[in-house]
Amino acid sequence: MLFTTNDRHIIVITGEYEKSLAYAKNITDQLASVEIVDSKKARLLLGQEFDAVIYNMHLSFDPNAFGAITGTIKGGGFLILLKPSSPFEGSLFLQRFEKMLNEHQNVHFLSPQNENGIRLSSPPKKAFDQIYASDDQQQAVEAIIKVVTGHRRRPLLITSDRGRGKSASLGIAASILVEQGVRNIIICAPSKRTVQTVFKHANLSDEQKHLVFYAPDELHQTKPKADLVLIDEAAAIPLPLLTDFIKQHSRIVFASTQHGYEGSGRGFAINFKKSLDNVAPEWKSCELKKPIRWNENDTLEGFTFDALLLNAEVPADSVVSGISLETCQFSKINKEQLLTNNDSLKQVFGLLVSAHYQTKPSDLMQLLDDDKLSIYCLEAKKTIVAVSLVISEGSIHPELSEDIFAGKRRLQGHLVAQALSSNVGIEYAPQLSGERVSRIAVHPQLQGKGFGSQLIKNIIDQSNSDYISTCYGATQTLINFWLKAGFKPVNVGIKRDASSGSHSVMMLYGKTNEGKELSTRAETMFASNFVHLLSDSLKALENDIVLTLFPKEINHHLSETNLKIVKAFANGARGYENSIFVIWKFVCSMLVKESGLNPSEQKILVIKVIQRCSWEDTVKRMEAGVTGKRQALNLVKQAVTKLISSHER
Repeated sequence: MLFTTNDRHIIVITGEYEKSLAYAKNITDQLASVEIVDSKKARLLLGQEFDAVIYNMHLSFDPNAFGAITGTIKGGGFLILLKPSSPFEGSLFLQRFEKMLNEHQNVHFLSPQNENGIRLSSPPKKAFDQIYASDDQQQAVEAIIKVVTGHRRRPLLITSDRGRGKSASLGIAASILVEQGVRNIIICAPSKRTVQTVFKHANLSDEQKHLVFYAPDELHQTKPKADLVLIDEAAAIPLPLLTDFIKQHSRIVFASTQHGYEGSGRGFAINFKKSLDNVAPEWKSCELKKPIRWNENDTLEGFTFDALLLNAEVPADSVVSGISLETCQFSKINKEQLLTNNDSLKQVFGLLVSAHYQTKPSDLMQLLDDDKLSIYCLEAKKTIVAVSLVISEGSIHPELSEDIFAGKRRLQGHLVAQALSSNVGIEYAPQLSGERVSRIAVHPQLQGKGFGSQLIKNIIDQSNSDYISTCYGATQTLINFWLKAGFKPVNVGIKRDASSGSHSVMMLYGKTNEGKELSTRAETMFASNFVHLLSDSLKALENDIVLTLFPKEINHHLSETNLKIVKAFANGARGYENSIFVIWKFVCSMLVKESGLNPSEQKILVIKVIQRCSWEDTVKRMEAGVTGKRQALNLVKQAVTKLISSHER
């Protein structure tokens, strides 16, 4: 059995686990570094390199873990899969994975029963006779240095697939800059373990504190000064945090994996580049294409990309040109047919990757294997242009429903059905049948043209459930989309989502009479609760989202005395603190009615009156135009005066 130098190889050993493991140990006993892992241990290998990794597929298979370990294998090294002899049953994902192994010409199958004296030899060490391992890496390092020596407010975005020397480039650049006299460089990443390569190539002694690690939250909260900020694995950090980093630091570099198991890729690139365009339009980019740690066209990399669809892209713009709603057909996709139609599967997954910030290989496994998940699409000219994933929920037994409401049980899945009971407070909600739209994606060239709305309408029309629901990271655009589709807000998560950095919004569309009654009741309960959460857990909720979700009708009784107090405040005859409750009642009643408020007036009423922030925090959040308490107070009076005029008309 011949193995090409620096090409990474896949070996599959089938049979009983103990015998397969003993055989794998036997054939790798001459290798310098061998690691035996399962799905749980895979994440611990990040930042390390091995001649071979032995991966146990007998108990379970985690696509994210598989993607992680493939990046730890050296050029010329080996991935050894221990696989049962019997075919995988009950998992379309694993059936597809096994089929790809069987059909791949460079995958080698061995069996403990056919011991043939094979001994794998360690891959040769790849020597570099210069500081840079490739021209791409040199250009990346020069671009990083230019961020420090060039004009301010020109962030750099470095992208690459794994094994291209991206993290090493950050370290090399840090080393050169320190030699040139730069003394304060920050490196930020999801965990310190992921930047071991950066510190290794920076080659700075412990006494030199010129390169310091910060976790994302720590960097955001402490706002330290720095000559340069390096953000590695940016796709694993919430987009709002990255946007804040651009605003906080005038010299900053972002590096991210282009097609990675972490959930990076096209979705990150599209969304983050939009933020860069808005906040720092003169940003620069750099891509490392040439592999350093293994060969170009590496067997293992190619197989991993295909098996996990890491390189799934949306159809080319030219393909969707001329497609209109009238030419599209709505259908439910048969998952079994996707096993034999890889092009359709790549189109579906490519759309999902493009539309969502962090789509991971495990999402592909769920898409194929979750029996409660259905795939709906709009298709034209044999091209899928819009896709939605819908998950069946609810229809839970009354006794279980009672336990959920009492906090005694929590079932796997049933996200909205259980939240309506445990969070919103409607005990019978889990007993009704629901369908949750978990994801929706439209080809970028067709967005804003009604394709998404049409897909949701088709899903609603064909549904036999009591209600349709959705739960997503709140943005103004998404809220408006779902409101336009007829969905009603029923809950806002009190904590921000770790990946999106946004609060989640839950919305319902009642289909049957029972579903409509549930939706109306939940919306009413939300309206009464939301205004109080805004001065508590949702104190930092964004102004535009508050205004969009704020109840249109709030029945706070305002007596003549109340109105006199509000007018006295507006005229300067009463202090704000002495009138705070009456002002709050009045503003709640009038905030989202037509009253001629300008954006600044709306914003300060939300921040100060509704969210009850301190004057200091109010001034900070108002930013331009409001420099102190006096200006803020005058703006509140000005806004309240307009509301009084509107109320009296």
